[in-house]
Amino acid sequence: MMPSPAVAKLSSAFIGIMRSLHCERGQPLHLLPSSQHPLLPLPIDTVADTSSHVPLAPSEIQKTFLESGITKIAFIRHGNTSPASNDFERTLTELGRSQSRAAGASYGIDLYPFSNVALCSSAPRCVETANLFLGSAAETMQQDDVGDYAMPKLSLQEQMYDGTMQPEGSRLFAKIGYAPIRSYLENENLDDVEAARIVLGNYARSSLDIMVGATTKERRHNASTDTDIGRTLLFFAHAVYLPSAALCLAAALDCYNGMDLILDTNTKEAEGYCIDIDKENVSLLCRPKT
Repeated sequence: MMPSPAVAKLSSAFIGIMRSLHCERGQPLHLLPSSQHPLLPLPIDTVADTSSHVPLAPSEIQKTFLESGITKIAFIRHGNTSPASNDFERTLTELGRSQSRAAGASYGIDLYPFSNVALCSSAPRCVETANLFLGSAAETMQQDDVGDYAMPKLSLQEQMYDGTMQPEGSRLFAKIGYAPIRSYLENENLDDVEAARIVLGNYARSSLDIMVGATTKERRHNASTDTDIGRTLLFFAHAVYLPSAALCLAAALDCYNGMDLILDTNTKEAEGYCIDIDKENVSLLCRPKT
């Protein structure tokens, strides 16, 4: 399936970033300045059909989101889970549920108001995290007598489940595990580096397609409402893959000051990253300790 025109332009923009760095296969990535990191360049062979599109400037990418009333995107990892024979069926532990509630009652309030929909991996652990997060945020605002408030509807996305990035995704994870994304993009095994760039880059591309689609729906929904109120688009997904989506969006927006933060953070359960599109910065989303 062909990517949407907006995403094709976003993808082309990432290719332009990669080419501008003159990063050749075999060059140690750690030798590149952090402000010129190749990020998660989408593999050229998967986006060759977008080469005729004019790359979007960061200001145009920013405009795409802001015109829909979305000023922030929050990337949130699911809470602690129980083991299961089928990875997709993993569910939250009591600790994971507590983490998700704590996140909603803390930084969830700071992210409000939310967009009309919240993007979520279809995996049960992400769905449960999102529901508990939103429920806790609503309960806290009710207790604080915030007044009228609205919670978003969950939009479940199969492409956001990390199990779709197989078998290479599992092979890399078995070797590197839960670690900052820089560990996947910078190591001595160049074959692993290349595989990580392809797997995580494809996930990021799919995620960007979903996010851009959400902005289109949000623009329609806000046509008769106040779009001057900045809203947060919530994105519930998985460790390692979650920061790949955040990293590519930060790169597209020229948020270079926040890219090292994403690269070097081992994303904790029910925590993540917030990209402020309007202010062009990146911050960590941290819940109180449970």
